[in-house]
Amino acid sequence: MLKRLDISNYALIENVNLTLNQGFTVITGETGAGKSILLKALNLLLGERADIAVLKQSAKKCVLEAELDISKLALNSFFEVNELDYENSCIIRREFNTAGKSRAFINDTPVQLAVLKSLGEKLVSIHTQHQTLQILNTNFQLDVLDHFAGIEKLVSKYTKTYTSYRNKVNSLIELKVKDAESRKEKDYLAFLLTELEAANLAKINLEELRKKSAKIENAEKIQTAISFATSVFENDSFSPSIGIKTLIETFDELKQFDPSFADISARLWSLKIELDDIEAEVGNNDDSDSYTEEEALVIKEQLEQFNTLSFKHNLSEVSQLIELQESISADLDAIASLESNISMLETEISKLKQELTTNAKKIQEKRKAATAKLEKEVKTRLNNLAMPNAELKIELTERDKLSATGLDQIDYLFKTNLGGNYSSIKKVASGGELSRLMLVVLSILSEKKNLPTLIFDEIDTGVSGEVASKMAVEFENMGKTIQVIAITHLAQVAGKGKAHLHVSKQSTAGKTNTFVQAIEGEERIDVLAGMISGEEITQAAKENAANLLSN
Repeated sequence: MLKRLDISNYALIENVNLTLNQGFTVITGETGAGKSILLKALNLLLGERADIAVLKQSAKKCVLEAELDISKLALNSFFEVNELDYENSCIIRREFNTAGKSRAFINDTPVQLAVLKSLGEKLVSIHTQHQTLQILNTNFQLDVLDHFAGIEKLVSKYTKTYTSYRNKVNSLIELKVKDAESRKEKDYLAFLLTELEAANLAKINLEELRKKSAKIENAEKIQTAISFATSVFENDSFSPSIGIKTLIETFDELKQFDPSFADISARLWSLKIELDDIEAEVGNNDDSDSYTEEEALVIKEQLEQFNTLSFKHNLSEVSQLIELQESISADLDAIASLESNISMLETEISKLKQELTTNAKKIQEKRKAATAKLEKEVKTRLNNLAMPNAELKIELTERDKLSATGLDQIDYLFKTNLGGNYSSIKKVASGGELSRLMLVVLSILSEKKNLPTLIFDEIDTGVSGEVASKMAVEFENMGKTIQVIAITHLAQVAGKGKAHLHVSKQSTAGKTNTFVQAIEGEERIDVLAGMISGEEITQAAKENAANLLSN
């Protein structure tokens, strides 16, 4: 519900501050006074693109702001999705600088114009004789029928399930694409994994393996060196041990003559001990750590296997190959999991489709049962609006597959003359007839659903006084449950308003400004009388106006 509307520096409006209430409000004013300007300003505030030419030429910026009660419109999810703070009282604002650049705000948070427009469509619905396209929208047509049939909760539950179903179908498509791509790699990955597992990488000590390989490759050279060293040590004539021993004996004898030789003797003893140890170690290495032909072959194959894998994968460390093995194993597990997820998702989708089909059939039956009743209700109300031969025909056909709204495809067909043929609403109805049909449909819907603020812009143009009175009653009845605002030139409609706003234009000091004020009492009677009799307000017109307000 629109609670407050503030407009400053827009077209002919310098400053307008309106307070609006629940129920039926009328807006009146002479042609050219600025009613259309008021509506254009509201359209801009609701997210329409601005025509810079209509902005008021002023050094001040143009500011449009409205406060709305949205507590009954179930818009929490919209605010969550757009990361906006939700309050039952919502403030929307739009500002234009002197160059026409605009900024938009929802509850003081800057937003893109598209977000403001999306919210605006949910807050206020504007209808004119030339813009009644909503009734041509099949989703709107189904919504009317569903609320009339009292199945809106069933349809809402179905739609949520359908959304889940479509999401799962889309996920399945993505998984199958991934699976198709993965299958091309699966055999190759399995081959790589087998190669890596066969290398038993966790048990390979690369440094030790390379040492063993080097020893095997140089076994002959090593053995020749050891044999030579052994022959030197065992040579009776030139053995280092014999030479050292002889020297020790010599210096042991000399140390009794000169104590300094005792140090040389001790050092020679140390040398002999070290030399004996070397001789023993050489002896131990003679034929020690030798490998059988079979062992040597195993070591060679292990090293060749590592070198092959290292070159193939461009990796130099065993740890890197082990990481690759684990990664490939994980990829293969993911492929196996993919196949399992596809199977599980197919089962879920099948169950959801069965559930959706069952509920779609129930919805279909209830829609068919309500169709004739809604057609009858529309005919009755159109008859009250001086369209006695007008009839609405609701045509339901079954789709070949499930949709977000069920199995039904809907079309509103219309005829206005007795004996005429049903045809597309757009083709058969004039602007006035289409407006009255829209009024009737919205009136029926307002009794079943919390609607946004409805604004009717001169949809009563061209109708007779009697029809205008009946349209006014429809507005008044709708105002009992929702906020309805009608811009009108007809006193019969204006007289039914719970509140009355009057638009006027004044020229002072070379400037023309549009003003909007709430009127009541004698002032309202004078305005209505002027609508009845024209410029010269007669006493009879005033009495007629007073009568309109009292009934």
